[in-house]
Amino acid sequence: MSSGRFGALHSAFSNRNFAIYISCNSLSLIGYWMQRIAVMWLTWEISRSEFWVGAVAFAEICPLFIIGPPFGVWADRFDRRTLAVVIQILMLLQSLLLFVAIRFDALTIGLLFGLTLAEGMIQAAYQPVRLALVPNLVRKQDLVSAAAFTAVTFNVARFVGPAIAGVVFTYSGPDWMVLFNALTYGLLTIAWFSIRLPPQPEDKPPAGSLLGDLRDGMRYVLARPPLFALFLLLTINALFARPLTYLLSAFTGAVYNAGPETLALLTSSVGVGAILAGLKLSLDGKTRGLIRSILFNLLVTAACMAGFAFTTYKPLAVLLIFVFGYSITVVTVAAQTLVQNRIDDHMRGRVLSLWVAFTRGAPALGVLAIGWTANHVGLKWPTAAAAVLGLGGLIVMLKRRREMRGFFETE
Repeated sequence: MSSGRFGALHSAFSNRNFAIYISCNSLSLIGYWMQRIAVMWLTWEISRSEFWVGAVAFAEICPLFIIGPPFGVWADRFDRRTLAVVIQILMLLQSLLLFVAIRFDALTIGLLFGLTLAEGMIQAAYQPVRLALVPNLVRKQDLVSAAAFTAVTFNVARFVGPAIAGVVFTYSGPDWMVLFNALTYGLLTIAWFSIRLPPQPEDKPPAGSLLGDLRDGMRYVLARPPLFALFLLLTINALFARPLTYLLSAFTGAVYNAGPETLALLTSSVGVGAILAGLKLSLDGKTRGLIRSILFNLLVTAACMAGFAFTTYKPLAVLLIFVFGYSITVVTVAAQTLVQNRIDDHMRGRVLSLWVAFTRGAPALGVLAIGWTANHVGLKWPTAAAAVLGLGGLIVMLKRRREMRGFFETE
């Protein structure tokens, strides 16, 4: 396994810290997806409203705009492992509170919205810290494969978690799915104490004010036009394409008149496509050709969205959402890998916090707009319109492709 196609992946796993992290994080992500399926279905079951499905999804991702950037600054100032441990403990407590609310039949749509908002705030704090930590777990030459395989584990969990969730829904209930997630957070917290990070450089620039450091991060991006262009391209994709994955419970109930098993099937189909995409990128371990791949797969993403919006034939919907999962993962992982590979480490937390805010926070606006519109006219036309707008953004950004290749594709 140390040569040929698997050489880059084998090299990444030879880093002890990365091997420990990825093993425990994989189980934690399965728990995360089980809880997410539970929340998605409970939202629809309690409210029977496309608007509330969109609103709860908005609560989960909107904190990325506000919470993420300050934690990106702190990830550059303070010990990243300590921050990760504290945040993991908060995740555990949130899951336990949700478990108690479900177990004792005290869950209302308002309480579910509040607990999801709390989870969104904690996850928003964790994302820039986690992304800044990954390069500290591997050697520089292993960063591309490590970043891609980290995405593979997320998407394996996106498949495995919903598959397990469908079984648990059938024989038990959503409360046990949430409790399992809490236990996996505890396991990952313990794992962080086994990870020994390299010492931070002592010549780091002195810390300024929080707002000043945030401005420095923005200036860093704006001073590099190809980096800003990639930010903008992925923000457009996040605004118009990513909301579809948050609205699958509404499609399940309103279009297919089905239950949590169908929701698990659709979500798992996204996950299978994403697994294949992540494996391809992690085995390649190169940056050459990634810009072309991003642009092509943005086109595929828009086409799959439009097809999914109009079909009522479930097997075709499963196929389209599978291809959608593949293409959107190629776009997301390839772009994140390019950014990780090109930014300076002393700016990593700040730049990645902005990356998280724009590329992962933008779906909050998209999902709320689509959910509100769908409550009045149905899901078909708002989803198709989002696909067209995403395609328009791609066409506008095509003129920057050579500039982005020259900046990012360094191998």
